Amino acid sequence: MEYLVKNKAHKDYSGITKFSEVNLDNFFDFDYYRIVNPVTKEVFAYENNKLTKFENYHCYDIWETGKSCDYCVSANALVTKSVKRKLEQIDGTLYHVKVFPISIDDQVFVIELFQNIGDSYLKTNNENIKLSTLISQLNKIASIDNFSGLFSHGFMVNKLTEITRENILPVSLICMDVDKMKYVNDTFGHFYGDELIKSISKELVKLTTDNILPGRTGGDEFQILFNGYTQEEAIKLSQEALKSIERTYIKDDYFSTISWAIGKRDDNQSAKDFMNEVDSKMYKVKSENHLL
Repeated sequence: MEYLVKNKAHKDYSGITKFSEVNLDNFFDFDYYRIVNPVTKEVFAYENNKLTKFENYHCYDIWETGKSCDYCVSANALVTKSVKRKLEQIDGTLYHVKVFPISIDDQVFVIELFQNIGDSYLKTNNENIKLSTLISQLNKIASIDNFSGLFSHGFMVNKLTEITRENILPVSLICMDVDKMKYVNDTFGHFYGDELIKSISKELVKLTTDNILPGRTGGDEFQILFNGYTQEEAIKLSQEALKSIERTYIKDDYFSTISWAIGKRDDNQSAKDFMNEVDSKMYKVKSENHLL
């Protein structure tokens, strides 16, 4: 990259920027843009200082999948308050999409900028692979954390955002964290730390159904989302897996443990508040047991 000169016209916005302060001339190589609410899946145009909603149209309709994206890059940008990018097809044409959060009249949305990059190809030793085909395959696996085989952090955030939009109840969430992970890595080595993560993931994967979604949300952090289950039902369904991973042998008679907590989503509770509430309960358990 040292031989490339940065185009200073392009800016990576962070945080939430007022739409009136976004100079769209800085994005001259993008062909189209739209404004979306990733929570409600609504799409808007902004003309003559007025925000107008497209009726009977969802943000995901442009991809012609008939359903919400498993991994919504705009929802991720909204939650993390940062710039995100993806490659996607529209009517067989490949687009580079850049998204970041903006505010209009004290409401927060996401602006999506579309750049037509045509029918591009990736050259390999034996053949030219159509980029649109490759992107379709990659988008299908973007929801999976490759190391653990569990759902990714982005997928879990998007799923909880979707549940919030539809105000689904009951919903329960287990948050868990490996106790003294740093001690395991420092004492026995990162190989044993990696094997511990894989061992826990192997048990959690077994729980997966259409409505039970286990995810790896950090290095040694995990969640299990129970869509349509009460806390009591969630504990019953996961008790065998929890029993298997609550005490895992490492080496030299040392057993690793996990701390976990469960919570239920309240009516109209946001995805962020729901996650933070259960996460806080879990860290309280760790703190009380001096396992941080």
